[in-house]
Amino acid sequence: MTPTDSQIRKIGELVQGSAFSGVPLSRFTSFKIGGPADVLAEPCTVVELTGLLRYLAREGLPYIVLGSGTNVLFPDAGFRGVVVRTVSISGFEVIENGSDHASIRAAAGMPLPSLVNRTSKLAWKGLEPLWGIPGSFGGAIAGNAGVPEACIGDFLVEIDLLTPQGEAMKLVGEKIDYEYRHMKIPSRHVITGGTLRLKRGTPEAIRAEIAAAKRRRERRQPVDKPSAGCIFRNPAPDKPAGLLIDGLGLKGMAVGGAQVSEVHANFIVNRGNATASDVLELIRLIRERVRQAENLELELEIRMFDEEVPYD
Repeated sequence: MTPTDSQIRKIGELVQGSAFSGVPLSRFTSFKIGGPADVLAEPCTVVELTGLLRYLAREGLPYIVLGSGTNVLFPDAGFRGVVVRTVSISGFEVIENGSDHASIRAAAGMPLPSLVNRTSKLAWKGLEPLWGIPGSFGGAIAGNAGVPEACIGDFLVEIDLLTPQGEAMKLVGEKIDYEYRHMKIPSRHVITGGTLRLKRGTPEAIRAEIAAAKRRRERRQPVDKPSAGCIFRNPAPDKPAGLLIDGLGLKGMAVGGAQVSEVHANFIVNRGNATASDVLELIRLIRERVRQAENLELELEIRMFDEEVPYD
């Protein structure tokens, strides 16, 4: 369902004019790929987001929620509906500062690298292994961003949400349920922020851990070309997807402007003119080769969006 002109104007009013019609989604993703969205709306506060969700529910308009767009692939045709971008919803607060622990609340739009840097400078440890993971805090929660040493779910004690009807709710304690690269959030609920519990550390040890994370990222990841991070989930701890793909000699394989990174085989990079169709074909070829060689079905880690997502 494509929004009408009057609906687009109303959306612009609800988010103080931060609504764009026909904007290429390639501008809002780290892959630099994706056709136009009917509407892209960027609320600046939870109040604006609440009003927008209530309006979309009343009008029955299809929508998806986008953070920094660091692990997504949009189709070349774009998206028929409303893309709600939450990166402008900001906030950071130390709500408990004990002698050996702290509770820190951050808004969904806060960049994860900024969160890691701020907590580290305050000498609260735990997030240092996540240094260099791009994206927003809200996106990190949704995808349970992490590395082998730690994930964001390990530190969450509360998740703030809005229902599809714009009602506030929280997941607290044991209701926070997560697994490898996935946080169990009720369907179509929108993350507005979360609270982390961290332990006191020493500045020297924290700086050393961040330096180590920086070295790992620079050595192992293609930081010089647009990508969406790891394409596939690791089938098992002892069978990382990148190692399987590399073992089949697929580094450097290309379809159009999309190429299997020569640095890390679980990354597909945009050489400058890649389309979503190029990426999808490369994904298909990789899966087929791994299936034939290893009898394994690689599961996607990136989020894939169709041209239109049905409203439910």
